Amino acid sequence: MAILLFLLRLIGWVLLAVLLLLLVALLIPLGVRFAYRPGSVRATACYGPLHFTLWPRKGQPETLKKPASAAPPGQTVRKTADGEQASVTVEVKPDKPAAKPAQTVARQPAAQGKPEAPKSADSVPTESADAEGGAKKGSLPFGISARIDAAMQLLSNDPIAFARCMLGHTGWLGRHLLRSVRVSGLDIFWTVTADEASTTAELFGAEMALANNLLALVQQYIRVQSDRLWLEPDFTGERAGERIVSFRLTSCAAVLLWLVIRLLHRLWKDPQLQPAAKA
Repeated sequence: MAILLFLLRLIGWVLLAVLLLLLVALLIPLGVRFAYRPGSVRATACYGPLHFTLWPRKGQPETLKKPASAAPPGQTVRKTADGEQASVTVEVKPDKPAAKPAQTVARQPAAQGKPEAPKSADSVPTESADAEGGAKKGSLPFGISARIDAAMQLLSNDPIAFARCMLGHTGWLGRHLLRSVRVSGLDIFWTVTADEASTTAELFGAEMALANNLLALVQQYIRVQSDRLWLEPDFTGERAGERIVSFRLTSCAAVLLWLVIRLLHRLWKDPQLQPAAKA
C-alpha cells in the first residue's frame, strides 16, 4: 500500500512539474528582430533565450557580393613577374570520339494471354462500397472533413460570399493580433539626399511630415517603444551608408495560442461553413 501511495504521489509531482513548464513556456515572450543597414538585411526569431536566424538563410551571404571574374573555359591566364602584362594561352583539346550508338535489341512482343473475363455485376457494388468505406476511414474526425467540403462548395457556388466570410475572420484576427503585438527597440536613422540642396530641403520637409503622421497612425493600433527616431538632410550624400532601421516585434505565446483557438471556434460556428444536413 505504501508503494502505491508513493507511485501516485510521484505521478502527481511529475504532472505538476509538466504543467508548470507548460505555463512558463506559454508566458515566455515570442518575437522577431529585424535590422537593416545599407547592403545588409537580417531577421531573427526570438523565443526567450533562444534565437533562430530567419534571414539570411543558411549558406546565403548576408550582403550581396559581386562574383569574381573568371577566365572563359578553355583559356588559361598567365601574368608576368611584374604583373603589368598578361598573356592568354588557349588550350585546344581534341574532341572526344563520338560514342558508339547503343545496339538496339528487338524484342518480340509477349504472347498475349487469354482475354480477361468480364467482371460480374455483383462485384461492382462491392468495389464501390469498399471505396466509400476507405474514404470514411481516411476522413478527418469530429466532422472536420464535412466542414472543409462545405467551404469548398461555398467557394465554387458563391466566391464573393466565400471571400467576405474569409475577410471577416481575417479582419477579426488582425485587429486582435495588433492589440497583442508590441514594437520595442525602434531605432531609425535616415538621411535625405537629392541632386540639389533646395530639392534636398524640400524632400526632407515632406519626409519629416510623412514620418510623423505614419508614427501617429501606427501608435493608434500598436504599442511602440522607440529608442531613436532621427531624420536629417544630407546635402553631400556622404552619410548614406549610416542609415539604420531596426526594431523588434514581441508578443506572448499564450495570447497567440488563445487567438488561434478562438479563430478555429469562429470558423466552426460560422453558419456559412456548416455542412449540409443529411436527409
